[in-house]
Amino acid sequence: CWAGSSNLTKGGLATNLEWNLRSVDPARMAQTREQFRQLWTRPDVSGLDEPLIKRYRSKYLALHQAPAPSPLLVVSEDLVTRPNDAQNEALGRLRELRGRGLQRAAIIAATGIGKTLLAAFDVEQAGARKVLYVSHRLEHLLQSARAFQRVLATDRTYGVVGGGRDEPDADVVFATIAGLRRRPELIARAWDYLIIDEFHHVEAKSYEVLRPIRERAFLLGLTATPERQDGHDVLEWCDWNIAYQVRLPEAIERGWLLPFHYFGIADDTVDFVAIPWRKLDEVEDALSIDARAAHILKHALERGFDGQKRATVGFCAGRRHAKFMADFFNRAGQRAVFVSGEDAVDTRELVYRRLADPGDPLSWLFVSDILNEGVDLPEINSVLFLRPTESATLFLQQLGRGLRLCPGTEVLTVLDFVGHHRSTWVTLQALDAPAGGGRLTELTPGAVIRPPADCEVVLQQRTREILAKVQRFTTKKEVCADAYARVREALGHPPLPIDLWDREDVPDFSVFRDAYGSWFACQSRNGDHVSWANGLPDDHPALLFLRKVEGDWQMQRVTAYALVWGLCHQPDDPEGGYEAFFARWPHLRAEYVPLADTNAWSNVQKRLGAWLVDNRLDPEIRRALGASLLPEVEGRLLYTVNSDYQTRHGGVLRTPSDLRLYARYDRPEIIRHFGVQYDPTRHSTGVLWFDTHGVILVKLDTSGAKTEHQYENHFIDRSSIAWTSQNQMTPSNATGRRVLDHATDGRNLHLFVKSGSHDLAVYLGTVTVRSHQGSAPMSVTFALGREVPTEVFAELTA
Repeated sequence: CWAGSSNLTKGGLATNLEWNLRSVDPARMAQTREQFRQLWTRPDVSGLDEPLIKRYRSKYLALHQAPAPSPLLVVSEDLVTRPNDAQNEALGRLRELRGRGLQRAAIIAATGIGKTLLAAFDVEQAGARKVLYVSHRLEHLLQSARAFQRVLATDRTYGVVGGGRDEPDADVVFATIAGLRRRPELIARAWDYLIIDEFHHVEAKSYEVLRPIRERAFLLGLTATPERQDGHDVLEWCDWNIAYQVRLPEAIERGWLLPFHYFGIADDTVDFVAIPWRKLDEVEDALSIDARAAHILKHALERGFDGQKRATVGFCAGRRHAKFMADFFNRAGQRAVFVSGEDAVDTRELVYRRLADPGDPLSWLFVSDILNEGVDLPEINSVLFLRPTESATLFLQQLGRGLRLCPGTEVLTVLDFVGHHRSTWVTLQALDAPAGGGRLTELTPGAVIRPPADCEVVLQQRTREILAKVQRFTTKKEVCADAYARVREALGHPPLPIDLWDREDVPDFSVFRDAYGSWFACQSRNGDHVSWANGLPDDHPALLFLRKVEGDWQMQRVTAYALVWGLCHQPDDPEGGYEAFFARWPHLRAEYVPLADTNAWSNVQKRLGAWLVDNRLDPEIRRALGASLLPEVEGRLLYTVNSDYQTRHGGVLRTPSDLRLYARYDRPEIIRHFGVQYDPTRHSTGVLWFDTHGVILVKLDTSGAKTEHQYENHFIDRSSIAWTSQNQMTPSNATGRRVLDHATDGRNLHLFVKSGSHDLAVYLGTVTVRSHQGSAPMSVTFALGREVPTEVFAELTA
């Protein structure tokens, strides 16, 4: 006999007690039959007679009436007029920035967080009266106008300019770029607040019309993916000032989006290597075959969905491919349709309503060039990726369509059909959340990813074989070359390191440095020969200088970088250039110190002294670079400067109660959970104190440290850990007593443990001192509040 029921849901996998039992023992089989008979004959259990079925159907239909038609593209919209947790965090950051006199900022938040409502809440918070809201699509504007009217006081008027509507005299105007061109007087109006929705489009030349407004009003850019098309130019619009950022993995971890179950299905039905990916017609022909469609349908039905009804979206290569898939599914007895960007808005709107309606049999929607942004359809509970993508950003946008919270759905089912092509790794690496609480998944021997908490990545053995084969023929340099080409194509000119900053779809700049040695070498080997470098030998001072500038100097303040910029901006007056640096990027004034009060000159001399003459940049370098001197230096320095700023000032301040047991954190994030921004000059030690809270950071493998810092730290068992203090700590001095007496002094002691120097620290909760011995250093045994789970323990002690 078989007994039991286990569901692939968050509850089924994580919290419920669910049994699966197989038995051939006659006594156990008899016992199972008797248990079932007792349940079946209980007086409070009704039989499946016709009246019961009719009553059930009547109540079901009453509870799930089809939604009333809406004039907007939005299918579902919560009538919430108070900020959610993410919005409250972002509002606090925006309030802080305005308090420092800053006038430009971007919000980068995953789809489903509520960026439009956030903008409305901040308009109210800022007391702005005259507001201009800009988007490239009318559907966005109509949705946003309705959201603003729910949030703002009723004493404002609202108007839409664009898409055939012309209402320019309102207090709050929602305008398309085309509408603004027809109403140039709107550009000259004295706006208090400018909001640019889908901010990643702002690099388009048509948006240049907004620059005069940007100089006068507070600017807020809203996007889920700033790197989608452009990179550097988008964030330059707001001086690279990101007020708040919550990417998709963190949003899932914090329960703001649904978790997902990703199934990597091997796809051997198509020879992906032979497909010319630049020719859409040939791509669609290759993918539109019955054998592949049958393979997709079989696996989609096997994996199922979670929710009231199936609401599956399949992302296709083009309109013909989407039509082919819908036709095939319909012939197989399913209910499917296809839509693309070529279809009218009202046509798409009707399809979305049908898919969301639990009483409508439509279950499958195949799309092309839509649903990447701008449509909220929380009822989606499974997605199919039916063509390879070279863009992690596009993959995450499409994945995000199904991650909005929806009553009755606990998990999004994701099917990705993995073939033998280089971009196979793109989607899987996009799911990697190193700080996440999910289970480690082995992709190939030596390659693992960790999805967010409550998410699963399930790969067939054949899928792993495909990944291993692709991996063998993909070097680090090839990965960098592909990323470089994508960024260059998006920008329209050779990129600089700053163009890589904060992009999810390219490797970290350090990976490029490892692969090529320098950015100039990267440009040269990828076919970009900048004009100023013609004929310069590899050891020319200009090239050596730039290579040194692009390194991360591990500065604890921005002042040394500001001085380097000043040397290039005002070569004959670097002190004046230093001051100009902070005027150019006002958000960096958080670290401003008068030059005379810093050690910036000594730091610059230490690293660039070979190319300085009397505290001025070598004239030979200035001659070689000419007018390119400042752009080349700035494009390198700002990568490090912006990264440091986000680490030290860009995080959200939280409380210890926000820490998640067994989650992984870097040091700055740990510090921010105790209500202060990370300061490398104050927060670099292994023991830290914050009012009534103490933090112990333990590294298990210290073999790479200096001999005097190779401490003996180890788990005694899953409930206790031995820790060796720094050499100065004794049982009698103040630092030692603070640890030993933490409980009697009313201080909570929080323990974070990591395996090695480059690992994230795992939060193991609060601990108490069980015993101690020795002095300078002390050996302390901590008792953990909870036994470490087997899987976490195995990872930490591997």
